[in-house]
Amino acid sequence: MIGGEVPIAVWRLDNRDETGPATAPARSLESRLAQRLILVYTRRGDAVIDLDDDPQLKGASIDAARTYLSITDPSTVADLDSQAEPVSLIVLRWPPRRVSTQPTIGYLFAACRLMMGAGTCVLATVSSAAPGTPGTTYAAHIDELLPAARAAGLTHVLQIVAVTGPSGRDEYLYNATPAEAEAARHEWSSSDHGPTHHVDLLVFSNLDRRA
Repeated sequence: MIGGEVPIAVWRLDNRDETGPATAPARSLESRLAQRLILVYTRRGDAVIDLDDDPQLKGASIDAARTYLSITDPSTVADLDSQAEPVSLIVLRWPPRRVSTQPTIGYLFAACRLMMGAGTCVLATVSSAAPGTPGTTYAAHIDELLPAARAAGLTHVLQIVAVTGPSGRDEYLYNATPAEAEAARHEWSSSDHGPTHHVDLLVFSNLDRRA
């Protein structure tokens, strides 16, 4: 299930990997998506905090003259008092991949809230099982993520469906309908033009969007 009260965006990214030779769809999406997120949500000289240790996000941050900081132990958040650059983007993955412990999503969102300034966005990358396959579904993840974000004082402001495939160009559809977003999650997975991959992203702010 995609949709609700927040705007929806569909990012269709060509599966070229500008950092090197062509790679698997998932790797290509990580590389292209990291570049796009850095350009959209940060400015030159800003800091990017990664509650993981993603080499794609690190490379995109450094290439764009952003300060990259990986935190694989959220309990060390208090040590960031000396961070000089403004933190414009915090990225977490759910479920976690390379954290040193297995924190709850509530704990991770609370840690993000401590690091946020007025212009900081938190972006949650959600990995879910495809319909009919073993694993936790996207709907089940959402049922866990959104209440935890609200409890931490975060406002869900945007939903992004990012898809990669051999289209030859990038396309960005904003104000997409739930039906268009659902179609994007599945259309390229059944494409005859080659392997595809998709990921769901939730964008949060610490500001009330009604203001």
